[in-house]
Amino acid sequence: MEGSSTGMKTLWNLKHWQIILIFAFLLCCIYGFGSFTFDYFAGAATAGFGVWGEVGGIGMYFTYVMAYFIALVVVIPILVIRRFWVGMAVYALYALSGSYLEYYFELVVEHNLVGFWGVIGWCVLGLATGLCADLAYRFLPSRLSEKWRAISTGSTVGVATFAAVTIALSFFYVTKETVYTANYLSVAYYGVPFMFISSGFGGYTAYAISKRV
Repeated sequence: MEGSSTGMKTLWNLKHWQIILIFAFLLCCIYGFGSFTFDYFAGAATAGFGVWGEVGGIGMYFTYVMAYFIALVVVIPILVIRRFWVGMAVYALYALSGSYLEYYFELVVEHNLVGFWGVIGWCVLGLATGLCADLAYRFLPSRLSEKWRAISTGSTVGVATFAAVTIALSFFYVTKETVYTANYLSVAYYGVPFMFISSGFGGYTAYAISKRV
C-alpha cells in the first residue's frame, strides 16, 4: 500500500503539462474504447465483419455507460492542479486527435456529417465540456466541502457530455433512414440519471484518490 502511495506522489510531482497529458491520453482511450466497442460491434450486427454498420446514433450510448470513467479522468487533474483551465486542457488532445478521425470516418468515408463545420463543432463541444468542469469547480458555493465540490464537478461533466452529444447528433449529422427505431435520446430516461449519478461517483473517486497523497 505504501508503494502505491509513493507511486501516486511521484505522479503528482510531475509538471502540470505532464499530468494533463497523461489524463488527456486516458480520456482519448476511454472515448476510443467506447466508440469501438459500442459503435463497431453494434454496427457489426447489421454489416459484414470489418464494416462499420449503421447504428443510428445508438453507438453514442457509450457516453452513458462510461460516464464514471470520463468524469474520473477529468476531475482528478482539476483537483491536483487547481487551475481554471485544466478541464479544457484535458479535452484538448481529444479535440485535436479526434478532429482527424471525425473528418475521415464521418465525413470522407461515411458521409454522415452535414459538412466540415460538424468536425469543428465536435472539437468545440469537447472543449466546452471541459470548460463546464472548470466553471463548476471554480464557482460552486464556497460552503461546499472539497468532497462535494468534486462530486458536483463530476456530475457536471456527465450533464455537459449529454448536452454535447445531444447537440452534435441533432445538428451535425445528415438525416438518414436507420435500421433501428431507437436512438441516443430514446434511452435518456435511463441513461441521463445513470450518467449523472455515475459521474458523481467518478468525481468522488477522484477526490478519494487525490486525498490519499
